[in-house]
Amino acid sequence: MKKSEFRGWTDVFRFTLVQTWKNRSFLITMIIMWIICLLAVPVLSFFTGDKKGKGEEEYNFEETTIEKAYILDELLFTDSGFKSDIFKEKDVFKDVEIERVLYLAQMSVEDEKDEKTYKDLCEKVNKEPHSVIIHVYLDITKGIAIDVVTAIDSKVKSKECDYIGSLLVDEFNRYKYAITQMGEEQLAALDYQYDVVALLEQEDGSFITEKPHISEAKYWVVYAILFLIMMVVTTSSSQVATAVAMDKSSKVMEYLLTSVRPMALVLGKVLASVVSTVLQLGISFGLALVSNKFTKMFTGSDYLQNKLPEGILDNITIPNVLIALIGVGCGVMFYGFIAGLCGAMVRKMEEMQESMTMLIVVVLIGTYLGMFASMSMQKSLTNPLFYVAMLAPISSPFLLPGVCIIGAGALWIRLASLAILLLLDFVILFASARVYEILILYNGSKIKLKDLGKFLKQAKGGKTA
Repeated sequence: MKKSEFRGWTDVFRFTLVQTWKNRSFLITMIIMWIICLLAVPVLSFFTGDKKGKGEEEYNFEETTIEKAYILDELLFTDSGFKSDIFKEKDVFKDVEIERVLYLAQMSVEDEKDEKTYKDLCEKVNKEPHSVIIHVYLDITKGIAIDVVTAIDSKVKSKECDYIGSLLVDEFNRYKYAITQMGEEQLAALDYQYDVVALLEQEDGSFITEKPHISEAKYWVVYAILFLIMMVVTTSSSQVATAVAMDKSSKVMEYLLTSVRPMALVLGKVLASVVSTVLQLGISFGLALVSNKFTKMFTGSDYLQNKLPEGILDNITIPNVLIALIGVGCGVMFYGFIAGLCGAMVRKMEEMQESMTMLIVVVLIGTYLGMFASMSMQKSLTNPLFYVAMLAPISSPFLLPGVCIIGAGALWIRLASLAILLLLDFVILFASARVYEILILYNGSKIKLKDLGKFLKQAKGGKTA
């Protein structure tokens, strides 16, 4: 390939990049995406809250709506040391009035318990919107149960009942050990957890508990990134194909070829698309992290750390992010060259949709291959489908970024996937140079997919149409 083949690609690159970012629809789409990334964390944090790892901070309220609490202890634990009003030790509940209700169990003819006291108490609370019932009883299926009951139209908030319930559970755990009168050693023996696991021996003689795999939560992260990359690749490829087809159908190509070689034209357009895509994703990702940081400053909680699968943020290292971004860029370039070929096959814009069928089919095959491979990752990271999808250039652009983000798979498979993708990009770049030149200038009969073989032979022999 002569150096002159690339003459003028920098001019095409700069012009295409500037025009892309000046395009109104492109800018509107990007601005909407960036606003979503910037506001997503605080909005989600506000509506969904953050209960992971917060302990008592989860119940963050300064005053309670509860004015009175009825305690109905059917098991008489309260008489033997169980503090059923333990919640009054918290400042927020210190003014709540407590009324102990004696349980009257009447036996009917059929020897079935008739809980008239509880039913009567529920009817009473239905008329008191600021009251609750603390009900301690024996459930045949669940065992000992502690319920915090309110009326249907109660003014009491559910998180207040949850808080009282959590305090009563902690108190019951203390109480059940206290009544056993066991020493610390006996209690430690009761609390000891015994685990029985099956071990798998690896080739090096070491043992593991199970085959390496990813959790369902990480699968959804990979799936979301795969779907996002598919949309980006489809959009950028369509832009390249449309730009090449418009230049050709409008006869602008004849004037461009006086100063710019065909390969330089397509290369410049594809690289501009790659840079635009990487910038879009990089800025969006950065805005999401900035949004999370500001949310943490105001709420004191790291929303992404708590909501994303455990340990996933630890895998977002500079090497992993670089491999992911380079993989996206190479993927956009790979599909961009195919899109340029599709655009060059178009004689007039009416044929554009038909010509794009080849690109859409390849994208769909790659997407579904990556999707099925991500499903198989939930069972094993040594599944042959995982290796095929990671190494195949039609699917690796969709799967590789997600795999890097969650830190799955060995480093060698990620680097091998990236290397194959880079190598194939260069192969397509050089092998297709003459084909692009023939097709861009071609205005004969309608080109079909089977005709590409003929053009490839012509290009290899140095012939022109």
